[in-house]
Amino acid sequence: MTQQDQRPARSGRAAVLGGARTAARRAMPPGLARVLDALRARLAADFAAEAASGRLILWLPAAFTLGILLYFGAAQEPSLSIAVALLAALCGGAALLRARPVAFGAVVTLAAITAGFTTGSVRTALVAHEIATPGKGPVRLSGFVERVEHRPKGDRILLRLDAGPVKGLDRVPRLVRLTLRKGWAPPVGTHVTQLTQLLPPLGPAMPGAHDFGRTPWFAGIGGVGYGLGRPKLEEPAEPPLSVRLAMAVEAVRDSLSRRIRASLSGTPAEIAVALVAGDRSAIAPEVEESMRVSGLTHILSISGLHMALVAGTLFAFVRGGLALVPALALGFPIKSLAAIVALTGSAAYLVLSGNDVPAQRSFVMTALVLSGVLVGRPALTLRTVGVAGICVLAFTPEAALDPGTQMSFAATLALVAAYERLRPLRALPRPDGWVGQGVVWLAVLVGGTALTSLVAGLATAPYGIFHFQRVAPYGLLANLAAMPAVSFLVMPFGLLGVLLMPFGFDHLAWPVMGKGIEIMVAVSDAIAVLPGADRRVDSVGAPALALFSLGLAALCLLRGLLTAVAIVPFALALLMSGAPPRPDILIAPDAQTVAVRGPDGRFSVLGGRSQRLVVEQWMTREGDMRKAGAEGLAALFTCDPLGCTAPLPGGGTIAVSRRAESLEADCLESRIVVTRDVPPRRCPAQVVTPQTLQRTGTLAYHFRDGASEGTRGGDWQVEPTRRPHVQRPWMPPLPPEPAPQRPSTDDPEADAASE
Repeated sequence: MTQQDQRPARSGRAAVLGGARTAARRAMPPGLARVLDALRARLAADFAAEAASGRLILWLPAAFTLGILLYFGAAQEPSLSIAVALLAALCGGAALLRARPVAFGAVVTLAAITAGFTTGSVRTALVAHEIATPGKGPVRLSGFVERVEHRPKGDRILLRLDAGPVKGLDRVPRLVRLTLRKGWAPPVGTHVTQLTQLLPPLGPAMPGAHDFGRTPWFAGIGGVGYGLGRPKLEEPAEPPLSVRLAMAVEAVRDSLSRRIRASLSGTPAEIAVALVAGDRSAIAPEVEESMRVSGLTHILSISGLHMALVAGTLFAFVRGGLALVPALALGFPIKSLAAIVALTGSAAYLVLSGNDVPAQRSFVMTALVLSGVLVGRPALTLRTVGVAGICVLAFTPEAALDPGTQMSFAATLALVAAYERLRPLRALPRPDGWVGQGVVWLAVLVGGTALTSLVAGLATAPYGIFHFQRVAPYGLLANLAAMPAVSFLVMPFGLLGVLLMPFGFDHLAWPVMGKGIEIMVAVSDAIAVLPGADRRVDSVGAPALALFSLGLAALCLLRGLLTAVAIVPFALALLMSGAPPRPDILIAPDAQTVAVRGPDGRFSVLGGRSQRLVVEQWMTREGDMRKAGAEGLAALFTCDPLGCTAPLPGGGTIAVSRRAESLEADCLESRIVVTRDVPPRRCPAQVVTPQTLQRTGTLAYHFRDGASEGTRGGDWQVEPTRRPHVQRPWMPPLPPEPAPQRPSTDDPEADAASE
């Protein structure tokens, strides 16, 4: 068909559609038709205004993030060259389509998605390193101590290994994280030799759970384990540059910690060290739990709150001090000078606090705001948030999967959007007189704190439910009570102590900071004991979280009547917010830690001493407050010296064998047998061995009731944590498929026949 022949066809289709719309309008009541016409015209006008103002560019960071998530969702490592070529082609296409707005916008969006995808691929290629596969016995490692963490139950060091082979390891990593007995960690920069028992690489605790091996891998850590005995100090050697830098920073942090502990003691000292020097390892677990339950745990992690308070205090102090001198105030750009000092101080705080990813994220945001002050542009806008997001994810795309990153940017996006919408209130007339102004100042302080806590809490709650299965219902109350102490006592006097430290007068500031911390902890403890404060909830699925994120972006980025679009993804997220199907059996990779769901709907867990982290992740995903090793946790299991058994949903039992002598009976009496030994040749039960679990990770069993499917009895659906077709660089290589083992029998003729 020629082009001339196609035009009448298109015109005909348009006429048919137009006729259908006309018929539908005639069937409507006149009032409803007018309302729909007005609504359509208003939406079109609002969309045109968004496009004309350039606000649609705010969606590009979201597209960039989507590309990163697509990269991490791939089953195999994508081709970097193909990704780069596709990105180049899309950029070229966008340049050619500049005169066609719709096509240009579509291609630019695809280019942003591809850019995020390519960024993830580039980052992985740059970070690529070996993952140590532990053998059967310990290995002796030697290298420089690059980082030390003094924890309540022990020390943890980061060891940068010497170049060269290691006996007992086929793959030698660059960095290994080791756990030692408390007090055994040598100083940063020490060259040591350590007998080490390496552990299997970290991974998800169950299907759909967070991959604990991904973040350490991107940090360069290729192995984890624990030390056997004290580290043996070696002759001093010239450490590499990274270790020398770590030594310099650690010396300053140690000096700060000693000066703080000379003036404070107990919990105030440990929290002050955490806020000033970034070392929160000595904070008592019960204090952290109290802060977490009350909704104040964000104060303990160096994040946007702390960076903003440090930068804001420095900015106000410098600008206010310079303004007191008329010659300086009139002859120099004191606002820009204050911004430079605040930026420098924020960078120093980033280094001293440990340079963690949350602190880096907060510093980038603060630096962009201060840069806006320097060039005379609005400092806090949605464009600033978007640029900060792209800057952070461009250097650490793996942070897109980090709960802290997601919650931080969700809160920041919501707060900045609320700030923009409330900006006209600043133009309202103020009352005269110091009494009226004082009342307004107090109302702004209380109202601003309440609004900030409410908006940030609502924006981050779905992410907290998805990742941690808990909410803080009294978080607003706790923040209202504690934030004045944090804002006016803790952080300002902590900063003042650092500034006074070179002159020897820091002892004047630390006690005031300690009083603020005492107030904060008292508020936390009072809130944490309220009824229902520790609220555990079922997890939600990833699709529901994705829809909520889309709704949050639409609510914050769109204006006018277009914000009503957010209702659709919010409603869909609410409909899909039910907990995903929960497993009835979980079998950990050690083939000794097993969880079975009982008639009361809760797990009974056998074992777990060597898999404490795994068990606690299971409990967290269940919204269960019990800890690994809690009394009565294995109540469903009946044990003897040969093994343990537990009843299964739908009938039958599961047997966890401890000795090979029990296997014959277990195979005949149980539906599922978990064993470390070689099972009998003809075992009618489903057998799970460590060889199987090495390839699958934790196995989750879901019982399918046959009655609901029109069949007798029921069956088990098995879901592996690690699927055989999935292999990414941060995952340890899958072991080869185990060959079927043929145990010998007492009948030589039968053995010969089987061969």
